[in-house]
Amino acid sequence: MLTVEQETTIDLLKKGLKIIQRNDCFHFSLDSLLISEFIKINKRSKKILDLGTGNAAIPLFLSLRTTAQIYGLEIQKVSYELAAKNIALNHLEEQVYILHGDMKNWDHFFSKNSFDIVVSNPPFFEFHGNKALLNDLDQLTLARHEISITLEELIQISSMLVKEHGYFYLVHRADRLADILELCRKYKLEPKRLQFCHTKRKNNAKILLLEAVKYGKASLQILPPLFANKEDGGYSEEILRMFEHKGGKHARS
Repeated sequence: MLTVEQETTIDLLKKGLKIIQRNDCFHFSLDSLLISEFIKINKRSKKILDLGTGNAAIPLFLSLRTTAQIYGLEIQKVSYELAAKNIALNHLEEQVYILHGDMKNWDHFFSKNSFDIVVSNPPFFEFHGNKALLNDLDQLTLARHEISITLEELIQISSMLVKEHGYFYLVHRADRLADILELCRKYKLEPKRLQFCHTKRKNNAKILLLEAVKYGKASLQILPPLFANKEDGGYSEEILRMFEHKGGKHARS
């Protein structure tokens, strides 16, 4: 059970929101902000699902951009409880719904082809059975490694849940690109937009942001790279602009 002493409440960047975190749980990261900004939302976007929502950072970010219903599904009880607290803290109970469960049991919660947008910031690292490489804390281990869900299972489930011509969004490690593209096509999610994110200009890409459309036509747009940091180590101007709250809720047409 959570105790107040283990929790820290902080401002969520400059978004006018607050978020509760725990030191022994996976904190929201820049990845969650990047994918939230990357997502295209229009007036037809009525239902959004975040698979593996953690402490609900992505739903919180998205709540500033749309009035659509947003669902977050989280397998870990500690993270689920934090997510539910974060939604209540920001008075978003009528828009954001947090559910506790395994995404492999998605049909216990949702109907097939029921979401306009499915998004995920999943575990990045494959698990090959060497527990010596894993973090001692179970909740951090599950958040970082493909133990409770594999990349293929995640993409397959996302394809089951998103509507025909609906959108799937993924943030992941750049070195998993070949696997991601192969699996998306295997499960009828056609890659449409791809952006690589670098820590600095001289560094190789670390993170990728992907948009795919269920049963979409083959046509992949490679966007200009995103650089998170300036050479002096501070955040780039583009990232700093993402930190700001851009105003009231709206949906791009």
